[in-house]
Amino acid sequence: MPTMTHHPDQLSLEEALALLQQLVLLDGQGSTTLSRLQVMQLLCARKRALAAADNCFDTLLFELGKQLDEQIRDGAPLAVKKRFNQLTDYFHKLELASGHLNHLAFMGSYQLDVELLVELKHDMEWFEEIEAGLFSRLMVDDLLKSQLLDSFGRRRVKLLVDGLAQIQTVRTQKNDMKFFDLQAVQGIISRLQQLEKEERLFMLLAEIVAEQSRLNQAAMSTPQGREVIRRITTIELRQRHGVEGDIPDELFQKAFELVKLEAIYSNAILPQVVRGNSALRQDFIKKSGLDLFYIEDLEDQYCSRNGIDPALIRELREQ
Repeated sequence: MPTMTHHPDQLSLEEALALLQQLVLLDGQGSTTLSRLQVMQLLCARKRALAAADNCFDTLLFELGKQLDEQIRDGAPLAVKKRFNQLTDYFHKLELASGHLNHLAFMGSYQLDVELLVELKHDMEWFEEIEAGLFSRLMVDDLLKSQLLDSFGRRRVKLLVDGLAQIQTVRTQKNDMKFFDLQAVQGIISRLQQLEKEERLFMLLAEIVAEQSRLNQAAMSTPQGREVIRRITTIELRQRHGVEGDIPDELFQKAFELVKLEAIYSNAILPQVVRGNSALRQDFIKKSGLDLFYIEDLEDQYCSRNGIDPALIRELREQ
C-alpha cells in the first residue's frame, strides 16, 4: 500500500491507483474511515489525470465497480460498495466544480444561475473542510496560470471565487442544512454580467482602434494622434454599435496598448520567429501578457497575408 507520509501532490498516479484499489477492496464492508490525507491524495491525483487527459482512473473505477457488482450478485451485502460510492462522489464533485470554472474562464457566465452557484458554494465548503485552500489548489491556481486564459477570463474566475468565499453560511440548530444569502449569490451573477458587458465593449473598442491605427499609423505615436483616434472611435461606437454613456478611459488605454503590442509582434517579432527564432516568441508571450489564443490568431493572419505555410508556424509553436 502507498505510504501515507506523502504530500498530496507528491503521490504518483500509480501510487494513487494502488491506494484507490486498496481502499475500495479493503474489507468488503467499508467500515474503515477515510483519512483526510487519503482523500487529498486521491483528489490531487485525479486532478492531474484529468489535466493530462489520462483515463486511468476511469478504467480502474469501471473495473472496481464491475467487481463489486459481481460480489453483490453472488450474495455480498450492498455495503461492499459504500467506499466505492463515496469516492466516486468525491471525484464527481471535483469534475463538476472544475468543469464549471473552466467554462466560466473560457466561455463566459451565461450558463451560471443561482442554483448552480449555490451548488458550487456547497462544494467549495466541502473542499475547504478537508483542508484550507484545497478548493483553490485543485480548481483555481493552475487555471489562472494558463497561457490560454485572457485577462477577462481571469477576472471572471477571481470574481466568482472571491464572491463565493464571502457569502455567509447559516446552519439551523435543528438540522444540518445550510442556507446562503441568495441575494448575495444573485449579486455575483450581476457582477459577472457587468464584466462581460465591459468585455464586449472592449472588443468593439479594440477593433475600431486597430482599424483607425492602420489608416493612420503615425497617429498612434503621439498623444494628439491617440486623442484623434479616441474621438473617432467614440463616434463609431455610438453610430455603428449604439453604445451609450461614457466610455471608461482605462478601456481606451487598454485598447491602445493591445494594438501597440499587436503591431510590435506582427511587424517586428513574427518575421524573426518564422525564420526560426522561436525564443523570441516565448519571450514575447511571457512579457506581453497576451493570451495564447490571441497570439496564435495573429500568427495565422500573418501566415495568410504573407503566403507562409501554416505548418511552419505550427512546428515553431511546439518548440
